Amino acid sequence: MEWATKYKSLRFRLTFWNILAFLVVTFLTFFGFYIVTGKILSTHTDNLLRSHSVGVVNLITNNSIGMHSMLTREAFNREFAEIPGMLVVAMDSKGQIFNASVTMNRDATVFGDLFARVYKDRKAFFANENISGLQMRFLATPIFDKENLQGVILVAHPIDVIQKSLKSLVIVLAGTFLILILPVTLGGYLLIKRAIGPIVTMSENLKKIGFENLDERVEVPQINDEIQELVLTFNLLLDRLHQAFTRERQFIEDVAHELKTPLSTIRSNIEIVLSRPRSVENYKQTLEETLIDTNKLTTTLKNVLDLAWSESQGLKTNEIINLSQMLSELKDIATKLAMPKNISIKSRIAPEIFVSGRTDKLGQAILNLLDNAIKFTKNNGQIYLNLSIHNNQAIIQFKDNGVGIGESDLPHIFERFYRGSKTNKTLGSGLGLAITQSIIKAHHGEIKVESRVSHGSIFSIYLPIMNKVK
Repeated sequence: MEWATKYKSLRFRLTFWNILAFLVVTFLTFFGFYIVTGKILSTHTDNLLRSHSVGVVNLITNNSIGMHSMLTREAFNREFAEIPGMLVVAMDSKGQIFNASVTMNRDATVFGDLFARVYKDRKAFFANENISGLQMRFLATPIFDKENLQGVILVAHPIDVIQKSLKSLVIVLAGTFLILILPVTLGGYLLIKRAIGPIVTMSENLKKIGFENLDERVEVPQINDEIQELVLTFNLLLDRLHQAFTRERQFIEDVAHELKTPLSTIRSNIEIVLSRPRSVENYKQTLEETLIDTNKLTTTLKNVLDLAWSESQGLKTNEIINLSQMLSELKDIATKLAMPKNISIKSRIAPEIFVSGRTDKLGQAILNLLDNAIKFTKNNGQIYLNLSIHNNQAIIQFKDNGVGIGESDLPHIFERFYRGSKTNKTLGSGLGLAITQSIIKAHHGEIKVESRVSHGSIFSIYLPIMNKVK
């Protein structure tokens, strides 16, 4: 199992593919070099043969005495007999050898075969033939007088030197190839090991991190590459996980605290009432107190469920909401809520503004803000409700001249169960603004706040608008 795991590792696979790539590239390079070298040598030999063939043909055709004259033989021998390695053979129209650069067996079948091929094809060609155990490269060139074949010139050069050179080249290339395999393999392995070292270190560090030590982070390698970016991404993920765990732990503790107090009160009242016989009035008073605590529990649980709904990933907000009409209706409700404190609510609502969302949830978020404005505005105060459009966004503003929010409290007002500093503490579960913010975010919107103590607050909601529904 360890063997299989080892050979499935990223380090092994990268080393394997590195060696394989080297082998393929080197083989193709050496093979191409071998082919090109052979081609160059062959082309050089063919050009040499072609040049000498032209010289022989010119010597014969420019001699007015005739192909078989003594002058032709002397000129032929003088021009070509001493060319190193070169074989030149002149044949007449019947295939008989009448002149040659070296002494040879003139009845050799190879010359007859070459003549027969020229006689048949009536054009020059190259061919490789064996002469007395020596591999030769031949160029057979016909000589015509008008359309009549006057003779054939055979020019040849040994190619065993070329073949030996190519064999030597193969040996050198193969030796070079074998010598390079070891350093390339070792170097590739070491480079890959160094490259993925930070990944291995990060993996070992991540194995040590659990829910109990989510505040620990992976050391960031200072290498300025994708691995460093990966480590930074993992650390950001750990940050988010740590924040989420901390938030959920705090949430559970806060919920438990909110439920513990009314449950303890209910239990104490019941135990006291049951400790001895009571009058009807006592029973009634106990039931009324129990009902108050039960209503608190119900409100807290409802708020927790609303918060869970607004933060759910599967939220769908596809209803068409007439925001102008909704705010007009909510203004009427808020006016009734503000009557006991003699607070006036003024509004300026632009008509026919539509958004997409859930009517009940969005209405709950707006009503939460209106209720807060009323709660924190003194008697005979004023609240302004405005709805307008700017840059394809519906902007809802709630402005009051109430007690305002302290600078130290302002960054925390949207946190769960946060009720402000002791001087501003008031009744409530502390979930209202957290629910409001979550609902607005679920509707792809944003909520902002500006406030100063004793000067009031301004809450602004930004929602993407839709085209007017016909």
